[in-house]
Amino acid sequence: MEKACIYQVTNSLMDLMMSYVIRTKNGKIIVIDGGYLGEDITFFMDILKEASGSDTPVIDAWFLTHMHQDHMTAVAMLMERFGKDVTVKKMYFNFPDRKFMSRVEGGNSYYVYDPFEKAYDSIFGPGSLHAANAKTCFAGDKIVLDDNCVMDVLLVMCPEQTENNINDTSSVFRLTIDGQTILFLGDSYVNAGQRLLDKYGKELKSDIVQMAHHGQSGVRLDVYEAIAPKMCLWPTPTWVYDNRNGNLQTLEVRSWIHDMGIEYNTVTGVHGTVCYSLPIDFDKIDKYDVAVPTANS
Repeated sequence: MEKACIYQVTNSLMDLMMSYVIRTKNGKIIVIDGGYLGEDITFFMDILKEASGSDTPVIDAWFLTHMHQDHMTAVAMLMERFGKDVTVKKMYFNFPDRKFMSRVEGGNSYYVYDPFEKAYDSIFGPGSLHAANAKTCFAGDKIVLDDNCVMDVLLVMCPEQTENNINDTSSVFRLTIDGQTILFLGDSYVNAGQRLLDKYGKELKSDIVQMAHHGQSGVRLDVYEAIAPKMCLWPTPTWVYDNRNGNLQTLEVRSWIHDMGIEYNTVTGVHGTVCYSLPIDFDKIDKYDVAVPTANS
């Protein structure tokens, strides 16, 4: 029996992306999103090989939050380059249809939708994405992945609230592994956050949370207060984390997390790709404060 673990992954350029690879104690491999791999596609394959202990990794379950390049182009890129060496058993997502995507994203939608459809159909057979209506999971689904390892689908897109925002079509997943909970918010924005609060309230409580929309905007403070995590996962490059553009909300969100007293944080732009044994023993990992430096610090 192996030790379960979770990788928070970034590429060699530490681009804006979201990618998690999880190994269960019985060696099952789970991927959340996968991210934007850039030119360095081999690094993601290397993570899969390391996690699985095989040169021909099997991904038992691949969960996708929403149709943005920085979250899901890994699917198409991996299958195009390494499709003969990788097996994907199941994929879980709930996406808008092409009409919705083209209305909201315009021509850019085809750069995401077309490659994904090609990759998905190469795995599951011609016409599979169309036959599924781009939806393979629904709110309330409970997916048993391994012994003491379950993924709950808490939220999927709500078309009447997401007419102009693909981020708010994010599916929200919560993994429970050996009693520890990890909440994946994807790029959930204010509307999705409010829907979560309305539906679950204090039941959102989770041990670990992936920061919504890379910790930049995303859900409001009251959602994080309901989640009340002990640890935050930040899929956040340095330029976003430090608000180098000057027009991002990251510094405010960092202040929220600091003021909530959350001492355990891992940030891709600071720490790169990291791997933690699951369930995480907080007495055995380093603390990291996301407080915003002041002029006197």
